Amino acid sequence: METRWDIEKELGEGKLPDSIVSPIDGAEMVKVPAGPFTMGISEEELHQIFLLDRRQTVVFATEIPDRIVHLENYYIDRYPVTNYQYRKFVEETGHREPLLWTEPRWSQPMQPVVFVGWDDARAYAKWAGKSLPTEAQWEKAGRGTDGRWWSWGQEFLPDRCNSREYGLERTSEIGLFDDGMSPYGCYGMCGNVWEMCEGRWQWDLLPMRGGCFLGTATFVRVTCRWTPEDTVNGAHWLGFRCVVEAPSKKYKIEST
Repeated sequence: METRWDIEKELGEGKLPDSIVSPIDGAEMVKVPAGPFTMGISEEELHQIFLLDRRQTVVFATEIPDRIVHLENYYIDRYPVTNYQYRKFVEETGHREPLLWTEPRWSQPMQPVVFVGWDDARAYAKWAGKSLPTEAQWEKAGRGTDGRWWSWGQEFLPDRCNSREYGLERTSEIGLFDDGMSPYGCYGMCGNVWEMCEGRWQWDLLPMRGGCFLGTATFVRVTCRWTPEDTVNGAHWLGFRCVVEAPSKKYKIEST
């Protein structure tokens, strides 16, 4: 299905707005300005994380090395895709429903949609005229340009995200943690649900980012990477959000 959203025509000329609303799925999207950011962590930071975690969790080593990455202007969903939005997609396209779609624990309208895999998320994104974020796009939206570990800063605070420390033990509705917003205004970049990205993790596996409600502080950092066992059907802790690129040739480069 071809995209029904001509974002270039909608934005017009001049300065990009700080936020836009997708006309198809109704998602508010926030601008991440063009420019460089630090992606990943250093070996020194890795050892600091080992100390914080009180063990040497090998998976964290996939976050090194830290390096400077330059991205062009893009917009990213302020929140993960919800069951409410995903239902509209299913009704309009006939796409398969997620597993446990009627289970009240996971299917409330404003909870992130779960039990979907990469092909499902890609189909949704295509329907909405968007795409899944690359790891770099996701990470910059979550941490900004100052190299922070969590979306709000460098110190873990358990009341700012839905992690194991928060104690909810299930997904929460979107938009509950105002103090946990990222520098660009994204919610839920730490905890609640892992989020699918495009790219390749170790052993050529698909990457997910951000941790979930089951994860402790070190696992909900914005640089943490992993992959699920089932990339087709997902899990009760796996969701996604989308991005759309703003063609930079027409706009001022707005560095952060």
